[in-house]
Amino acid sequence: MNKSITSLFAAATALISAVIAPAAHAALYVTIVQGLGGMPEFETAFTDQTNTIREASLTLAEESHITSLSGDSATRDALLDHFQTLAASMTDDDRVAIYLIGHGSHDGEQYKFNIAGPDITDTDLANIMESFPGKNHFLVNTSSTSGAILERLENENRIIITATRNGNEKNATEFGPFFANALTSETADLNKNNNVSIQEAFDFAERSVAEFFESSGKLATEHPQIRGDGAASFTLARVQAVELSDDNPRISSLLTRRLELDAEIESLQLRRNEFPNSEYIQRLQALILQSAQVSEEIEMLRESSQADVE
Repeated sequence: MNKSITSLFAAATALISAVIAPAAHAALYVTIVQGLGGMPEFETAFTDQTNTIREASLTLAEESHITSLSGDSATRDALLDHFQTLAASMTDDDRVAIYLIGHGSHDGEQYKFNIAGPDITDTDLANIMESFPGKNHFLVNTSSTSGAILERLENENRIIITATRNGNEKNATEFGPFFANALTSETADLNKNNNVSIQEAFDFAERSVAEFFESSGKLATEHPQIRGDGAASFTLARVQAVELSDDNPRISSLLTRRLELDAEIESLQLRRNEFPNSEYIQRLQALILQSAQVSEEIEMLRESSQADVE
């Protein structure tokens, strides 16, 4: 970084630090609900999706914040208890990502997600989403007929994705595996920032579903839908594991600082509507500039260490 940029950085940082409190760090809670497969091939496919989502979520969320529920642990009572406990432990800054992996049904009036015992209904899902404090929460339902929940759950304070556009698309869906795989895909990461957002995962899966039906010569029996604001700024996973430490204490400290800045940037993006556009841009630029300087300092220290070895 040249002297003029460094001077600009120092001045901007001093000004921003004087007038802006640090952005709150929002914890991400992930719950993966694996429904009944009914047949061995579906059981295997649903388990694969659950495992993929869990591993991808570990790149971003704390392990203690990730819950996978399936089989007898995914009864209606167990799910309602889980989400009640989760809601009580959250703050307004925290976010929830819920993945429903399985089959669904719709009788023309009520949607049901198929689990052991009594099914979870669209009413249950609406109550669960409404119980969380704050906003910016996310639910993706990969099941057949999942589009039936849109009218009930659509809300400006949450993001909802369904594999179908209504309750009449009853065939087993292709959307789930594509959405799960998007979380680990460099192709899905269109802006190449090492993060996969909800919007990027949806776009990847929607495109893959369309290509699947086109290449197989079949009429599309599902049409994925997305509702809500903020999908582009809600990160679900990192494509590559985040580097957390180094043998050099100074580099290790800088890596930690860069991770903190990334969290502040994401938190600011989620709170974008709280600020006038000019103020939001000013805050974002300041954080990005700090992150860039930290990255450059890490690179310089590594180059210096390598030169010493040679």
